[in-house]
Amino acid sequence: MDFVLDNLAIGHFQEALVPPREVTALLCVAQEKDLYRPKLLYHKIPIADMQPIPEEQMREAVEWIRDHIHHHKILVFCNAGVGRAPSVGIGYLCCVLGYNFGEAVEYVATRKPYMSTLPNLIKTVEAVRGFIKNNSNRSPSPTAWERV
Repeated sequence: MDFVLDNLAIGHFQEALVPPREVTALLCVAQEKDLYRPKLLYHKIPIADMQPIPEEQMREAVEWIRDHIHHHKILVFCNAGVGRAPSVGIGYLCCVLGYNFGEAVEYVATRKPYMSTLPNLIKTVEAVRGFIKNNSNRSPSPTAWERV
């Protein structure tokens, strides 16, 4: 498990089974994995491995992180913690914190060395960023614009 932001970590399924005490929320982005009776705040978005992430799923993931990150330390996880979870982390950095795609990939890769992005991730991120920008009824929180 690697923290890419103070309140956002990326990891794999085994780490989610017994997360460290500092983690208070879990976001599963693996279609084939699930936690039964988790003791922490938990949400699942069933993203298929090695496929482009559908825009609706990316939007759901980044909005869930956005809605919980100020009160929780979130572990985003998939099976191996290499493709889907880092791709969602990149999506959050771009769609909520305003990073450009290249910056976000580099930022996550320096903190999570064993990672890859899923196919067409840049297209998905740009579409979701546009949707959130054009359809958000909420004012961004003060920290949403702060760079780490």
